[in-house]
Amino acid sequence: MVKNSHAPARRTIGAVEKAAAILAEVCAHPQGLSLSEIAGALALDPGLAHRYLNSLTAARLLHRDLRTRLVTPGPALLAARHAAAGHYTRQSAEFVAALQQLHGGLRETLSILRWTGSGPHAVWVKDSPDTLALTYRLGAVLPLLSTASGHVCLAFAPQAEVRPLLEREWPRRRAEVGPQLNRWSLQELVAEVRKRRLARGRNYLHRVSAISTPLFDADRRFWGVLTALGPTARFPYGWRSPVARGLHAFSLEHAVPEHFVDSLQAMPAG
Repeated sequence: MVKNSHAPARRTIGAVEKAAAILAEVCAHPQGLSLSEIAGALALDPGLAHRYLNSLTAARLLHRDLRTRLVTPGPALLAARHAAAGHYTRQSAEFVAALQQLHGGLRETLSILRWTGSGPHAVWVKDSPDTLALTYRLGAVLPLLSTASGHVCLAFAPQAEVRPLLEREWPRRRAEVGPQLNRWSLQELVAEVRKRRLARGRNYLHRVSAISTPLFDADRRFWGVLTALGPTARFPYGWRSPVARGLHAFSLEHAVPEHFVDSLQAMPAG
Protein backbone atom coordinates (compact mmCIF):
# COMPACT_ATOMS: atom_id res chain seq x y z
CA MET A 1 0.00 0.00 0.00
CA VAL A 2 1.35 3.40 -0.98
CA LYS A 3 1.11 5.98 1.78
CA ASN A 4 -0.48 9.32 1.02
CA SER A 5 2.42 11.74 0.61
CA HIS A 6 0.08 14.65 1.27
CA ALA A 7 -1.06 13.33 4.65
CA PRO A 8 -0.06 15.50 7.63
CA ALA A 9 3.09 14.47 9.46
CA ARG A 10 2.55 12.29 12.54
CA ARG A 11 2.57 14.19 15.78
CA THR A 12 5.50 13.69 18.08
CA ILE A 13 5.17 11.43 21.11
CA GLY A 14 4.09 13.54 24.07
CA ALA A 15 5.71 11.26 26.64
CA VAL A 16 9.10 11.65 24.97
CA GLU A 17 8.71 15.42 24.88
CA LYS A 18 7.87 15.52 28.61
CA ALA A 19 10.82 13.29 29.47
CA ALA A 20 13.13 15.45 27.36
CA ALA A 21 11.81 18.60 29.05
CA ILE A 22 12.47 17.11 32.50
CA LEU A 23 16.01 16.10 31.54
CA ALA A 24 16.72 19.55 30.11
CA GLU A 25 15.38 21.27 33.22
CA VAL A 26 17.53 19.14 35.52
CA CYS A 27 20.62 19.67 33.34
CA ALA A 28 20.03 23.42 33.57
CA HIS A 29 20.17 23.17 37.39
CA PRO A 30 22.97 20.68 38.16
CA GLN A 31 22.87 21.68 41.84
CA GLY A 32 19.60 19.74 42.07
CA LEU A 33 15.86 20.36 41.92
CA SER A 34 13.00 19.11 44.04
CA LEU A 35 10.02 17.32 42.57
CA SER A 36 7.79 20.35 43.17
CA GLU A 37 10.30 22.66 41.46
CA ILE A 38 10.42 20.44 38.37
CA ALA A 39 6.65 20.11 38.24
CA GLY A 40 6.17 23.85 38.70
CA ALA A 41 8.77 24.83 36.10
CA LEU A 42 7.22 22.54 33.46
CA ALA A 43 3.56 23.00 34.48
CA LEU A 44 3.22 19.25 35.15
CA ASP A 45 0.90 17.54 37.60
CA PRO A 46 3.08 16.50 40.57
CA GLY A 47 1.84 12.93 40.38
CA LEU A 48 2.72 12.72 36.68
CA ALA A 49 6.12 14.31 37.30
CA HIS A 50 6.75 11.75 40.06
CA ARG A 51 6.06 8.84 37.68
CA TYR A 52 8.43 10.30 35.09
CA LEU A 53 11.13 10.80 37.72
CA ASN A 54 10.79 7.19 38.86
CA SER A 55 11.22 5.92 35.29
CA LEU A 56 14.13 8.23 34.48
CA THR A 57 15.84 7.38 37.76
CA ALA A 58 15.45 3.65 37.10
CA ALA A 59 17.09 4.20 33.70
CA ARG A 60 19.98 6.01 35.48
CA LEU A 61 19.26 9.14 33.45
CA LEU A 62 18.48 10.98 36.69
CA HIS A 63 19.65 10.55 40.27
CA ARG A 64 17.58 11.33 43.34
CA ASP A 65 19.38 11.83 46.62
CA LEU A 66 17.76 9.73 49.33
CA ARG A 67 18.51 12.34 52.01
CA THR A 68 17.79 15.68 50.33
CA ARG A 69 15.37 14.28 47.68
CA LEU A 70 16.97 16.59 45.14
CA VAL A 71 17.12 15.38 41.52
CA THR A 72 20.39 15.71 39.60
CA PRO A 73 21.71 14.31 36.29
CA GLY A 74 22.30 10.56 36.48
CA PRO A 75 25.36 8.63 35.28
CA ALA A 76 23.72 7.47 32.05
CA LEU A 77 22.75 11.04 31.17
CA LEU A 78 26.21 12.36 32.02
CA ALA A 79 27.81 9.66 29.85
CA ALA A 80 25.48 10.51 26.95
CA ARG A 81 26.25 14.21 27.28
CA HIS A 82 29.98 13.46 27.31
CA ALA A 83 29.67 11.29 24.20
CA ALA A 84 27.60 13.93 22.42
CA ALA A 85 30.09 16.66 23.28
CA GLY A 86 32.90 14.50 21.91
CA HIS A 87 30.91 13.83 18.74
CA TYR A 88 30.26 17.52 18.10
CA THR A 89 33.87 18.41 18.89
CA ARG A 90 35.14 15.81 16.40
CA GLN A 91 32.82 17.17 13.72
CA SER A 92 34.00 20.71 14.41
CA ALA A 93 37.65 19.61 14.37
CA GLU A 94 37.12 18.08 10.92
CA PHE A 95 35.45 21.30 9.73
CA VAL A 96 38.32 23.43 11.08
CA ALA A 97 40.82 21.08 9.42
CA ALA A 98 39.03 21.66 6.10
CA LEU A 99 39.22 25.42 6.72
CA GLN A 100 42.94 25.13 7.46
CA GLN A 101 43.43 23.24 4.20
CA LEU A 102 41.50 25.93 2.31
CA HIS A 103 43.61 28.62 3.97
CA GLY A 104 46.81 26.83 2.97
CA GLY A 105 45.69 26.65 -0.63
CA LEU A 106 44.45 30.23 -0.97
CA ARG A 107 47.06 31.91 1.28
CA GLU A 108 44.60 34.67 2.12
CA THR A 109 43.14 35.89 5.38
CA LEU A 110 39.96 33.89 6.01
CA SER A 111 37.21 34.70 8.47
CA ILE A 112 33.87 33.25 9.46
CA LEU A 113 31.28 35.74 10.64
CA ARG A 114 27.99 34.89 12.31
CA TRP A 115 25.43 37.64 11.78
CA THR A 116 22.96 38.20 14.62
CA GLY A 117 20.54 40.94 15.56
CA SER A 118 23.41 42.89 17.10
CA GLY A 119 25.61 42.63 14.02
CA PRO A 120 28.47 40.36 12.87
CA HIS A 121 30.53 38.29 15.28
CA ALA A 122 33.89 36.81 14.30
CA VAL A 123 33.74 33.06 14.99
CA TRP A 124 36.98 31.94 13.35
CA VAL A 125 39.84 33.94 11.77
CA LYS A 126 43.05 32.77 10.13
CA ASP A 127 45.47 35.46 8.96
CA SER A 128 47.33 35.35 5.69
CA PRO A 129 51.10 34.79 5.87
CA ASP A 130 51.35 37.99 3.85
CA THR A 131 51.02 40.81 6.40
CA LEU A 132 49.84 43.19 3.67
CA ALA A 133 46.48 41.44 3.82
CA LEU A 134 46.00 42.70 7.36
CA THR A 135 45.67 46.29 6.20
CA TYR A 136 42.28 45.43 4.76
CA ARG A 137 40.98 44.39 8.15
CA LEU A 138 41.97 47.44 10.16
CA GLY A 139 39.04 49.62 11.14
CA ALA A 140 36.51 47.44 9.33
CA VAL A 141 32.97 48.19 10.46
CA LEU A 142 31.47 45.31 8.44
CA PRO A 143 28.10 46.93 7.70
CA LEU A 144 25.41 45.20 5.67
CA LEU A 145 25.25 47.76 2.88
CA SER A 146 28.88 48.11 1.86
CA THR A 147 30.79 44.90 2.53
CA ALA A 148 30.94 41.50 0.85
CA SER A 149 29.97 39.75 4.09
CA GLY A 150 27.05 42.10 4.63
CA HIS A 151 25.76 41.54 1.10
CA VAL A 152 25.83 37.78 1.59
CA CYS A 153 23.83 38.23 4.79
CA LEU A 154 21.35 40.46 2.94
CA ALA A 155 20.99 37.89 0.18
CA PHE A 156 20.64 34.70 2.17
CA ALA A 157 19.52 35.45 5.73
CA PRO A 158 15.75 35.55 6.44
CA GLN A 159 14.43 39.06 5.90
CA ALA A 160 12.95 39.17 9.40
CA GLU A 161 16.46 38.76 10.84
CA VAL A 162 18.01 41.35 8.53
CA ARG A 163 15.38 44.07 9.03
CA PRO A 164 16.50 45.25 12.50
CA LEU A 165 20.09 45.50 11.30
CA LEU A 166 19.03 47.63 8.35
CA GLU A 167 16.89 49.87 10.55
CA ARG A 168 19.92 50.60 12.70
CA GLU A 169 22.39 51.04 9.84
CA TRP A 170 20.60 52.98 7.12
CA PRO A 171 20.50 56.40 8.91
CA ARG A 172 24.29 56.29 9.30
CA ARG A 173 24.69 55.18 5.71
CA ARG A 174 22.36 57.96 4.55
CA ALA A 175 24.48 60.53 6.38
CA GLU A 176 27.49 59.25 4.42
CA VAL A 177 25.83 58.96 1.00
CA GLY A 178 23.30 61.78 1.11
CA PRO A 179 19.51 62.23 0.87
CA GLN A 180 19.35 60.11 -2.30
CA LEU A 181 19.53 57.07 -0.02
CA ASN A 182 15.96 56.99 1.26
CA ARG A 183 13.82 54.06 2.30
CA TRP A 184 12.68 53.42 -1.27
CA SER A 185 16.22 53.29 -2.63
CA LEU A 186 17.22 51.12 0.32
CA GLN A 187 14.51 48.61 -0.56
CA GLU A 188 15.67 48.64 -4.17
CA LEU A 189 19.26 47.99 -3.08
CA VAL A 190 18.24 45.03 -0.92
CA ALA A 191 16.09 43.63 -3.73
CA GLU A 192 19.01 43.95 -6.15
CA VAL A 193 21.38 42.17 -3.75
CA ARG A 194 18.92 39.30 -3.27
CA LYS A 195 18.40 39.09 -7.03
CA ARG A 196 22.16 39.07 -7.64
CA ARG A 197 22.62 35.87 -5.66
CA LEU A 198 20.67 34.05 -8.37
CA ALA A 199 22.40 35.75 -11.25
CA ARG A 200 25.98 35.42 -9.99
CA GLY A 201 25.87 32.30 -7.91
CA ARG A 202 26.99 32.28 -4.31
CA ASN A 203 30.06 34.52 -4.25
CA TYR A 204 30.15 38.26 -3.73
CA LEU A 205 32.92 40.64 -4.68
CA HIS A 206 33.31 43.94 -2.89
CA ARG A 207 35.80 46.56 -4.05
CA VAL A 208 38.00 43.78 -5.41
CA SER A 209 39.68 43.11 -2.06
CA ALA A 210 37.10 40.82 -0.39
CA ILE A 211 35.14 37.81 -1.56
CA SER A 212 32.44 36.20 0.55
CA THR A 213 30.29 33.11 0.30
CA PRO A 214 27.44 31.89 2.51
CA LEU A 215 27.77 28.94 4.86
CA PHE A 216 24.86 26.62 5.62
CA ASP A 217 24.15 24.04 8.30
CA ALA A 218 23.27 20.40 7.66
CA ASP A 219 19.63 21.38 7.03
CA ARG A 220 20.69 23.90 4.35
CA ARG A 221 19.76 26.88 6.50
CA PHE A 222 21.88 30.01 6.24
CA TRP A 223 24.39 29.96 9.10
CA GLY A 224 27.12 32.56 8.45
CA VAL A 225 29.60 34.01 5.99
CA LEU A 226 33.06 32.86 4.93
CA THR A 227 35.21 35.73 3.63
CA ALA A 228 38.65 35.96 2.05
CA LEU A 229 40.48 39.29 2.46
CA GLY A 230 43.53 40.23 0.46
CA PRO A 231 45.29 42.85 -1.68
CA THR A 232 43.61 43.85 -4.92
CA ALA A 233 46.32 42.15 -6.95
CA ARG A 234 45.26 38.79 -5.56
CA PHE A 235 41.76 39.01 -7.04
CA PRO A 236 42.34 40.15 -10.64
CA TYR A 237 39.64 37.93 -12.14
CA GLY A 238 36.80 38.55 -9.72
CA TRP A 239 34.29 35.71 -9.79
CA ARG A 240 36.63 33.55 -11.87
CA SER A 241 39.58 33.91 -9.52
CA PRO A 242 40.98 30.88 -7.68
CA VAL A 243 39.86 32.46 -4.42
CA ALA A 244 36.22 32.71 -5.56
CA ARG A 245 36.26 29.16 -6.91
CA GLY A 246 37.84 27.88 -3.69
CA LEU A 247 35.28 29.55 -1.45
CA HIS A 248 32.41 28.42 -3.66
CA ALA A 249 33.61 24.79 -3.64
CA PHE A 250 34.05 24.86 0.15
CA SER A 251 30.51 26.16 0.68
CA LEU A 252 29.09 23.44 -1.55
CA GLU A 253 31.04 20.64 0.08
CA HIS A 254 30.95 21.50 3.78
CA ALA A 255 28.08 22.17 6.17
CA VAL A 256 28.69 23.98 9.46
CA PRO A 257 28.52 21.36 12.23
CA GLU A 258 25.91 21.55 14.94
CA HIS A 259 27.15 23.34 18.08
CA PHE A 260 30.18 24.56 16.11
CA VAL A 261 30.76 27.69 18.23
CA ASP A 262 30.52 25.75 21.51
CA SER A 263 32.85 23.06 20.18
CA LEU A 264 35.47 25.66 19.24
CA GLN A 265 35.75 26.62 22.89
CA ALA A 266 36.43 22.99 23.81
CA MET A 267 39.06 22.48 21.11
CA PRO A 268 42.74 23.18 21.85
CA ALA A 269 44.01 26.49 20.47
CA GLY A 270 46.16 26.47 17.38
